[in-house]
Amino acid sequence: MKRGNRAGCGTVAFALAGSLVCAGVGQAQTMDQYYAVPPFVSDQVAPNIILVLDNSGSMSGLGCDQNGDGDCVDSADLDFVNTTKWSGYFDSLTCYIYDTSDTRFEPITVRATLATACGSTQWDGNYLNWATFRRFDALKKAMIGGDCFVTRAADGTCPTNGSPALKTVRAQANGVNTEMALATYNGGTGPSTYVGRIPTADTSGTPNNLYIGTSSAYFCVDNDNSFNNNCGDSYSQRKYELKIGYSIEPTGTIQQIGAQARFGLFEFKPAGDGARMLVGVGSRQSIDFSGSTVETFNTNAAAMIDAVQESFPSTWTPLSESLYETTRYIAQINSTYLSSSYVYPIAFSGGNSNGVAFQGSGVGSIGGSEITALTGTETCPSGYITNACGRDPYFFGSNHTPAWATTSTKVACCKTFVILVTDGEPTQDTNIPAGLQDYAHGLHGLHCTGGSSTIHAPNGTCNTNSATPAATLLGEHKTDYGSSGNHYLDDVAYWSHTNDLRPCNGTADGQIPVLNVTGHCLPGLQNITVYTFFAFGNIAGRELLMHAAQLGGFEDTNGNNIPDLVSEWDKVINATGAPGSDGIPDNYFESSNVDDLQDRLMATITAILRKSASGTSISVLATSATGEGSIYQAYFFTSDVGQGGANVKWTGYTHALFVDGFGNFREDTNQDGKLTYDQDLIVTTRYDNNPTSPTYQKVLVDKFADISPADGVADSTTPTFTGDLKSIKPIWEAGKE
Repeated sequence: MKRGNRAGCGTVAFALAGSLVCAGVGQAQTMDQYYAVPPFVSDQVAPNIILVLDNSGSMSGLGCDQNGDGDCVDSADLDFVNTTKWSGYFDSLTCYIYDTSDTRFEPITVRATLATACGSTQWDGNYLNWATFRRFDALKKAMIGGDCFVTRAADGTCPTNGSPALKTVRAQANGVNTEMALATYNGGTGPSTYVGRIPTADTSGTPNNLYIGTSSAYFCVDNDNSFNNNCGDSYSQRKYELKIGYSIEPTGTIQQIGAQARFGLFEFKPAGDGARMLVGVGSRQSIDFSGSTVETFNTNAAAMIDAVQESFPSTWTPLSESLYETTRYIAQINSTYLSSSYVYPIAFSGGNSNGVAFQGSGVGSIGGSEITALTGTETCPSGYITNACGRDPYFFGSNHTPAWATTSTKVACCKTFVILVTDGEPTQDTNIPAGLQDYAHGLHGLHCTGGSSTIHAPNGTCNTNSATPAATLLGEHKTDYGSSGNHYLDDVAYWSHTNDLRPCNGTADGQIPVLNVTGHCLPGLQNITVYTFFAFGNIAGRELLMHAAQLGGFEDTNGNNIPDLVSEWDKVINATGAPGSDGIPDNYFESSNVDDLQDRLMATITAILRKSASGTSISVLATSATGEGSIYQAYFFTSDVGQGGANVKWTGYTHALFVDGFGNFREDTNQDGKLTYDQDLIVTTRYDNNPTSPTYQKVLVDKFADISPADGVADSTTPTFTGDLKSIKPIWEAGKE
């Protein structure tokens, strides 16, 4: 149901005699969807997902590098082994030829095993992945499938070129260093030899060592480690362009998720503090990372693909400053670091925002090419800059394919998630307001400096052993990062997660906590849930990112605004996604190599979609009693997230609960199959209709203790635990072994 210019979330719950909470538009089933939506159910609201992407200089290094210098020539680096699969732009089981006309690699034969040698004129795709695949390439492949050599179409797809007509992906060309990989002869045999991996024309004289030097989207093969531009050395046969022909569309997580989420993209600035937004949330326009060129596409996903493609390693790693700027964007107040130019979209003028007019030049606008989120005769609600309301991440416009909203409207309950993707610890990261510096003190462990490789309990000296358990890391907090780095990331994450960034004072604009500046009123709690993704993770930076995920992503079930219960931040085994506790914050993801980067990134976004669906989907509850002792309930979610981010409709659950002699529903808290009043908690379900609540418009379960006396009456009117329907511990659940 819509009132004025604000939309509510599609969340409804009812029991056998339940009443209708919201009205919506009924939807009949069609032959292609095999489901129908009742007339009282509103649509699910797509979440805002903002990617803060690390484009620091260290992302230029090769994936096989292990000591942080970018190359693969040191004893600590990963050597090629022909039984190990190396991920990259090349298919690991395929042999390639180099097409000198189209200057690209094209597939020629597929092998049965990785160890099988390629022909004398062919390249082993697995070997090329090992020798040439950079960290930034790995991130791009995971996100968008890689850089398209031809200008992308308006829908973001990669057109074909050459003969045969193939879709050509090119390795990272800008902002990269020249990196070397050491290729060894080893007598021409064994799992590490370059024989059978490189054309014989490039191994003249079969020297003990060859060097594959990767520069700006090309590589050379040389018999010494002095790189020559454009392969000008007398030993090199030719300049090999790192372009690969594909017969199918190269895709990543952005294409897989598509319109299930409203994406936005921040990247670290090439100069100065903080980050710059290249794609506004839900926008189908992108602005260049280092310039002012604006491109328009059909969809938000296509704009994201373009912006990621045009990114390159360039800068330092200002983690906390970048998250802070992201938070100010959500609050719709001007950048604290660059107050006179575009940093991110701002839909409000004057005050603490100072956004310029639609298609203007300066604060909050991408310039004269800016398009409106409106269609037809629609106008922006009062308070917004004329035609510029689409700059607000909480405004859902109709000028998108498919439309974010049939009628453009402000949405008060849209959940906002930030995924911080980085490969290391913070640098040049000190410019945070004093009130936020150490804001999470007392929650992020004992401050520590220096380091010891001997695993030890927190004592003021930081653990540097990569095998240090998560529980130990979460007990300490490093404060002496080099290169002007700092430990404020988790402080900003905690502040942005536990405070309303669009506060109201009645119906007027309220003050943003800690900053003490007037913001822009939006009913409900508009906060950020932070996820951290540690690409190529090692001990450096792990603790800080874990703390940011814990403090910026916990679900407060006891109402004290701190993650004091393990169940508030650790309910899943991160490695498998199965229910359980592993001591690692559920919002923390790590990929130690290029092989699982895309899978882990997909797991991160899938976790967000599931969390968003659980908060904004409808839960339909039906109940059937089988006597005084037990009751069976079925409940359904109109929309849930399955494997690979698939959107699954009407998932159903059935479980059994105890009914005590006083008519209370009780869960089997200790899972012993017996009703024990002082152990099995009383459970009640309710619909949260409090606009200021973090669980606004969500179906909740409250659990109450009945211990002293165990008399069928809750000991307190305050629940001991509050969660969603899936948090109930039933006597029995259908489908569970």
